[in-house]
Amino acid sequence: MKKTLISMLALLVAFPLFLQNSPAQDYTRRGLPQGAKARLGKGWIGDIAYSPDGAQLAVASSIGVWIYDAHTGEEITLLTGHLDYVSSVAYSPDGNTLASGSADNSIRLWDTATGWYKGTLEGHTGAVTSVVFSPDSRTLASGSRDKTIRLWDATTGQQKHTLRGHTGKVYSIAYSLDGTSLASGGGVKDKTVRLWDATTGQQKYTLEGHAGFVFSISYSPDGSTLASGGGHSSTGTIRLWDAVTGQQKRTLEGHSGWVNSVAFSPDGQTLASGSDDWTIRLWDATTGKHKQTLEGQMDSITSLTFSPDGVTLAVVEDRNRIQLWNVTTSSSRKTLTSRMGVVNSVVFSPDGKTLANTNMDAMIRLWDATTGQQRILEGHTDLVYSVAFFPNGRTLASGSSDRRIRLWDSVTGQYKGTTLEGHEILGVKPNEPYLFSPDGNTLASGSSIGTILLWDTMTGQLKWNLVGHTNTIVSLAFSQDGTMLASAASWENTIRLWDVVTGRPKEVLTAFSSHETTITCVAYSSDGSMLASGSSDNTIRLWFTLGTYNRFHNQILVGHTDSVNCLAFVLDESTLASGSSDNTIRLWDTVTGRHKSTLEGHTGAVNSVAFSPNGTTLASGSSDGTILLWTTQPTVGAPSSR
Repeated sequence: MKKTLISMLALLVAFPLFLQNSPAQDYTRRGLPQGAKARLGKGWIGDIAYSPDGAQLAVASSIGVWIYDAHTGEEITLLTGHLDYVSSVAYSPDGNTLASGSADNSIRLWDTATGWYKGTLEGHTGAVTSVVFSPDSRTLASGSRDKTIRLWDATTGQQKHTLRGHTGKVYSIAYSLDGTSLASGGGVKDKTVRLWDATTGQQKYTLEGHAGFVFSISYSPDGSTLASGGGHSSTGTIRLWDAVTGQQKRTLEGHSGWVNSVAFSPDGQTLASGSDDWTIRLWDATTGKHKQTLEGQMDSITSLTFSPDGVTLAVVEDRNRIQLWNVTTSSSRKTLTSRMGVVNSVVFSPDGKTLANTNMDAMIRLWDATTGQQRILEGHTDLVYSVAFFPNGRTLASGSSDRRIRLWDSVTGQYKGTTLEGHEILGVKPNEPYLFSPDGNTLASGSSIGTILLWDTMTGQLKWNLVGHTNTIVSLAFSQDGTMLASAASWENTIRLWDVVTGRPKEVLTAFSSHETTITCVAYSSDGSMLASGSSDNTIRLWFTLGTYNRFHNQILVGHTDSVNCLAFVLDESTLASGSSDNTIRLWDTVTGRHKSTLEGHTGAVNSVAFSPNGTTLASGSSDGTILLWTTQPTVGAPSSR
């Protein structure tokens, strides 16, 4: 259903921090959802755009739109409201409005002077991939995965035209300088650039030549040339087109990876291109001659844009870092911000003062749970998937795709020189588990081939190799007395119980009393009286440990609308927290099975949850690249928000 801006006036929300003279605020507390007290991490980056005066930089992220002071690099505010990641941002040329397009299929408009949310444009049936204003600021164009481009009246929010013709997703759109033409680039099923009459919405030309995706397009400032960048297989090309006739002028080759972004300098003399080959290339926009390559400590370039004065090139690297390059000196001027990728796991230290988490990289991050200060532990040579604290809090274990488990001093951050090796293949799945027994004497690790290894933490020697699962181990849990280990594996709907002392299997929870599909996570209560299991069938089951599991009643908790990915009991066993791919955390009464409350605020799947030792704080790690800290006391027993 389409909504006009006028109909949304009653829902206006103020964001006065747009203003430059507003007081500073800790980024960890900006734009928090109800019930949350802090956010660690700023989400991953989708797109960037300079304000027309060059004073601000808008950053589309997985959790909203960050506004930065383009000169100092300080955060001004965070704009939230989208229900999924923000993929594109654009300022109107008159500087009055900021538009944000999201994977929630909507576009939001913001007043840049007051910070007011102006309204939502709805109509797309797929993620919005690109937004751009006409030169006179009166029309907003949006491209989408639904294969359409839509033109909106930027004042009233009414839809003016729907442009159809692409046979695949629309990845990029751009207005000509005079506003009479609109260009759009399509995906792998389309491979074309299309030119449209911006007034009537009629298609003018179809430009063919790309062998694969067309990720980015840009008009030269004089409107005579259109540049398009894309990729196919392992190569990428840039093509220059006559913007009036649609004829191809030349092909620019040199990148060894997909070209994800192209942009003309404001004076029209230079074309910049960013690629998966970790380089930025600058080209003579008239001759197509390669001028120079910017490279250094970079990663895949996913987006780039020139400042209005043409001196600075803002570059997004691998969706987690923004570098500001001085084009004149060809030097990196500043790292504006650094982000986290998908948060795979999060765990509190035993004293509750430190949080450890892993992302889709080779680092471990340690956070001060009070101040949000971060330390990074480096040493693994491949992705780190899981971390666990030794019960005394002095040692941290990390498991990686480099087939090693490393032990660290969690106070100093120093590698302790102990590496446990033994799995044939380690760390293929994001939630590959590693954890200590309650007494700290045993470390359990699961592999992608279904084996579980039990290690003596004092000697580093292998104690037992537990064999029974046939797929990747996705979750492990020790009983409180340390004598039992529960395990779950992908594509299996059974839980296996192991005797930790003898290394022998104890029981398999299966048949009519188990989940319908894959069990994704298991957790023991602190007193060992309950075992909880979550599944891709969206349910949670509570197993009561008196007697034989599969001969006694097990309680089913229903409410999540997508896979349950993680579970955690509060210390007194009264509450169970569950995180899901439906982006929510639910709190449950473990005695009655009653749903207590729902914590909403993440814009990606919740992959990990952990209670602080005193039970007053719940940490949740998400695919949106953030960790949220929730105050559990006010929410327990409160009505659900759903």
